[in-house]
Amino acid sequence: MRLLLCVLPLMLACSDDAPPASSVPTAQAPTAATPPSRGPNVLFVSLDTVSAEHMALYGGPATMPNLEAVAAAGTTFDHAISHFPETALSHWSMMTGALPAVHGNVPAYGNSRFTGPTLAERLRASGMRTAAFIGGETLTDRSTGMSRGFEIYDDAYPWDRKDLRRPAAEVIAAATTWMSEQHRSNQPYFAFVHLFDAHFPYTPAPPWDTAYTQGYTGTLTGSDEDLRPYRDGQKTPSAADIAHIAGLYQGELSEMDAALKPLFEHESMANTIVVVTSDHGESFRHDYWFNHRGGLWDEITRVPLVIRGPDLPEGERRDGVVGLVDLSPTLLGRLDLAPLDGVHGMDLGPTLKGAEGQDRVAFSITDPARPNPQFAARSHDHKLIAPAADGMPVLDRALSYDLRVDPLEAKPDAPLPEPMESIGSVYQAKLQRVMARWQGPAPERRQPEQAEIERLKALGYVDEPGAEQPRPAPGPPLRP
Repeated sequence: MRLLLCVLPLMLACSDDAPPASSVPTAQAPTAATPPSRGPNVLFVSLDTVSAEHMALYGGPATMPNLEAVAAAGTTFDHAISHFPETALSHWSMMTGALPAVHGNVPAYGNSRFTGPTLAERLRASGMRTAAFIGGETLTDRSTGMSRGFEIYDDAYPWDRKDLRRPAAEVIAAATTWMSEQHRSNQPYFAFVHLFDAHFPYTPAPPWDTAYTQGYTGTLTGSDEDLRPYRDGQKTPSAADIAHIAGLYQGELSEMDAALKPLFEHESMANTIVVVTSDHGESFRHDYWFNHRGGLWDEITRVPLVIRGPDLPEGERRDGVVGLVDLSPTLLGRLDLAPLDGVHGMDLGPTLKGAEGQDRVAFSITDPARPNPQFAARSHDHKLIAPAADGMPVLDRALSYDLRVDPLEAKPDAPLPEPMESIGSVYQAKLQRVMARWQGPAPERRQPEQAEIERLKALGYVDEPGAEQPRPAPGPPLRP
């Protein structure tokens, strides 16, 4: 089995086993009467904390017409899986093709242990201009070291304790201004745009504050003050409370989409590959409320993924499992650049048909530095979630879901498919090989300033006594 397991003949080989590609042939020099020919731009949009199942694009309530228009002109992936339910490591996996464990404790170090090239470094070396525009504290360079390869890393903004984000309109205005500069000077670009608007607290502005919440007679709002006891596991909401708060979250999705319009309609889009995804979702079930760090159910790990671009399929959907580690290899493939050497992700193919197979497996973990870490393996039809010990799933305490009949993961006692019996060994074998190739020594632990600690605490990223801790999913064990 390959990681993510790809065995159908029509699939391209996983990039961790693929030989290096030859360099791109040099294009002929343009004539004086024509502008220099060049490849497409790349616009990579990360919508932080967006769960696919809440979106109308995936059968949920929240309409996102601007993203839906991108999907209509591109390819939508129905089973895109995040490998980590927190911002920093999930994005490092996107930008390198390597699973989270390779990167180490990024929040503690303020950087990744990955020593290979990032997507931004590869694209900058190919001649593209590179810039990132960041909407939230958890992806600032001081917290993650994510600026590697970016000429501009725009992550400074005034912080509002009640809102905890940089507004999407402000992020997009900065991004489109820079994109216009590159477009008018005929410079190919890589723009990474990170929006934090769907993240807790859930406080959409009118008219989105009531778009999905009519008829609620309770007292809960989406504020930190109201929801913190539920997020910390100290209170349990009623069914009406849950529906109301989920409606506020869905309102944030629609509100954020409205801000995306000038980005998706930018003057350079005709020659731009667009990728839209999320780092992780949010939980409104399983007795785990309005949070994501401690769970690996699909509501948290199944994220949107849309890819649109020149000469790519239009209006299509792919049903097979893909992982966020596939994004960097796929973009390099579309740009005719040599593949990433020895990572976990795979190029999904010139027409993106590499996602058609249904027998791949995506791996996800929670933070191993927190109490009760978890491991998940997700195929098209099955999901295993288990406590993790030394990076291996504890199968005698695993939860097993047959997603064909139980898509909401309510029945954790489905028979365990035979391949899942050895899935921990498969995971570790793949992981150790990439670690040996690309993992450097752990940096010194950093000491965040008090202002940063307060911001992370407000977002729920600092564990305090009495607060919720990650825990195995509730349910009976598979074995005595």
